[in-house]
Parts: sequence; C-alpha cells; structure tokens
Amino acid sequence: MDNFDTGLQFALQVAGAELATEPPAADTPLARVLAFAAENGPESVTEEHIALAKAGLL
Repeated sequence: MDNFDTGLQFALQVAGAELATEPPAADTPLARVLAFAAENGPESVTEEHIALAKAGLL
C-alpha cells in the first residue's frame, strides 16, 4: 500500500465510509445512473437523471 492508499483509507475511516470494491447491485439508483451513462455518455447525466434514478424511473 502506498502513501495515497494509506491516506485514502484513513480519510474514509474518519468519514465513516468504505471504498466500494464491487459494482453496485443492479437494482440501485447508482447502477441505473451508471448504465444510463454507459449508453449515453457521462456528460449526458443531469440532476434530473439522478432524481429519476432515485425514484426508480430511470
């Protein structure tokens, strides 16, 4: 582990978060946004798309 990884792990621990090592489950808003971005390009994702994904409509 290099200094960057050590610092990142410390920051995540302080923030109470974890770094994901696997892709999100297919039925999550994040997975829906990532699928949309893969099809349409990441620059096409807007706040409206995020809201639609959260509502399960994307």
